[in-house]
Amino acid sequence: MRVEAILVACLAALAAPAVVAQTGSTAAVDRPGLPPVSAFFARPRYAQLALSPDGKLLAAVVPALGRQNVALIDLDKGTARLLSSFTTEDVFSYRWLGDRTLQVDTANLSDAGGARLRRTAVIDTAGTLVRDLRSTGHRGAADIVATLDRDGDDLIVQSHERNAESLDAYRYRPSTNRMELLTFENPGDVIRFVADRAGQVRVAVSSPRGGTRQVISYRRSNADRWKTLRDDPVEAIGLMPIAFGFDGRTLYVHATDRGNGDRLGVYAFDPETDELGERLYANPSTDAGSLIFDETRKIPIGVRDDSRGGVTWIDADWKRLQDAVDAALPNTRNFLSWARFDSSRIVIRAESDAQPPVFHLLDRTTHKLEEVVAAYPSLDESALSPRRFVRYAARDGLSIPAHLTLPRHPNGDQPPLIVDIHGGPFVPAAGFGYDPTAQFLASRGYAVLQPDFRGTIGYGRSFEQAGWKQWGLAMQDDITDGVQWLIRTGQVDPDRVCLFGGSYGGYATLWGLEKEPALFRCGVAYVAVSDLELLFDVSWSDTNRADLHGDSTNFYKRSIGDPDRDRARLREVSPLHHADRLQAPLLLAYGAADPRVPLTHGRQMRDALDRNGKAYEFVVYDDEGHGFSKEENRFDFYRRVDAFLAKHLAPRTPQTAHDAPPSAASTRTDR
Repeated sequence: MRVEAILVACLAALAAPAVVAQTGSTAAVDRPGLPPVSAFFARPRYAQLALSPDGKLLAAVVPALGRQNVALIDLDKGTARLLSSFTTEDVFSYRWLGDRTLQVDTANLSDAGGARLRRTAVIDTAGTLVRDLRSTGHRGAADIVATLDRDGDDLIVQSHERNAESLDAYRYRPSTNRMELLTFENPGDVIRFVADRAGQVRVAVSSPRGGTRQVISYRRSNADRWKTLRDDPVEAIGLMPIAFGFDGRTLYVHATDRGNGDRLGVYAFDPETDELGERLYANPSTDAGSLIFDETRKIPIGVRDDSRGGVTWIDADWKRLQDAVDAALPNTRNFLSWARFDSSRIVIRAESDAQPPVFHLLDRTTHKLEEVVAAYPSLDESALSPRRFVRYAARDGLSIPAHLTLPRHPNGDQPPLIVDIHGGPFVPAAGFGYDPTAQFLASRGYAVLQPDFRGTIGYGRSFEQAGWKQWGLAMQDDITDGVQWLIRTGQVDPDRVCLFGGSYGGYATLWGLEKEPALFRCGVAYVAVSDLELLFDVSWSDTNRADLHGDSTNFYKRSIGDPDRDRARLREVSPLHHADRLQAPLLLAYGAADPRVPLTHGRQMRDALDRNGKAYEFVVYDDEGHGFSKEENRFDFYRRVDAFLAKHLAPRTPQTAHDAPPSAASTRTDR
């Protein structure tokens, strides 16, 4: 039996991608002779493949009925069918709860706000809705903490049913909607519970009002009283719970200890004695990721390294299996997943910097390995380029990690450079693997630098906190220093460098063009912060201090600045107030319904550019939020980016080498 043939035969009609129609007379088009934008930015044909706990069914997210839905493949019978049939919302994610039960999270990916969850549903494998967890009386959906049986009908969930400010934990049966409160005595301000494998909720993580501290509480059982294990300032959190082991005593945690600097490792911890035990894993360069368990052997077996996209196996048997898979698939990073209670079948996601995910199925009984499906089957891999991890020195000596993609077919001896600046900015590092933006830009002959400037999460606490209150300052210098490193080492054309980014990355693009006007030829900034004061002051923004919980407000004060005490400094590094410094052409794009960076950031920046006679292009997508969720809008945006970069990064002829950029030649498009 070939799984690929089953999928092609049974799902081809259901999963056929919808025809995307451009709207409006100003829609952008693909550049001829190059891979189309849709090849890079369409949703994957197949994604999130996962086996049922008994290993008999394989689920996948597929485009069907004009939306993203879940399909099921019966591996023994050789049949496939749709599980969900949503037509007004999309499956955003799912997970198996039992042999015949799944949790499915949905969102409307064709609406402003995009990935905002609409419902969390429990669905059985017949396609029957067992329970919509957003319609059970909860304030928001209940979040599943633990599954206690093979049927997925005995759960520990956490929700704000009693208290909008603190989670409670419940024993819950979706089939009957019966809930039993397990935290009548509550430590308060709880943001997360950890249950053991017998259903005892034994750890609570709290963020007291104001968000300046993290408190970890512990109890022996549901009948015992809570005691405080840790009460740490957020700047110096030393322990974070992961999960209980199968012995009922060991709590596995992330912690910093034993000569590993401030990088998080994985340790065994005894909450009864408050003692840190065996270190399972630590990396001197990056924080440890999640811990992987073997449910049949009841042991921890590996740790994910989230920033670099790999797994370190601490169990010899699983390491041998990984080595065998890597030998069979030698040119990719190969990620293994298996059924919770049966590891005789293994799903392998094979991916590299120059290959989007391809899924394989390994039958350990027959030793047969077969390719199942490719996430992007129409993408020509000959157009893709190698992407590698690098480090360079910032001007103050700090080592800055980054990813560098050099084009397979460069545009000149020294290719032009695009600096792709991530948003956040205090977000986890993007990590290893296929990156559609980098590959799209490299396919046009551009080198692409993606710096993890100070403030990026995953390289230790001190690296993260080195970015606090450094918007426009050291964080910006880290980006510039990466450009200078590539120029100094002769890897890129020093005369053709462009900044590109969204959200914080859009801010850094605007500020970089103003702070270093002689260095950059152009900039692309989308959903870009233009004024740091507006982050706090716009009443309809979800970062508005009047509407935020105290913990969020204080995080912004610590990491960006206090809008009252630091207002002068915030203004000094806000692009809106320095538009006169801009010399390079600029492409600005916004979503009209963006709650994070409201359109006023763009409109005020546009007005400032007009007052100063600056060259720019301006596009607004009326039905988008913070980012472009609709495929037609996403395609249109990147086609505009393609044309903009081709125009402004073309080699200069001798007679125009010193010409100033055109002024007052703006293009405005509202879509």
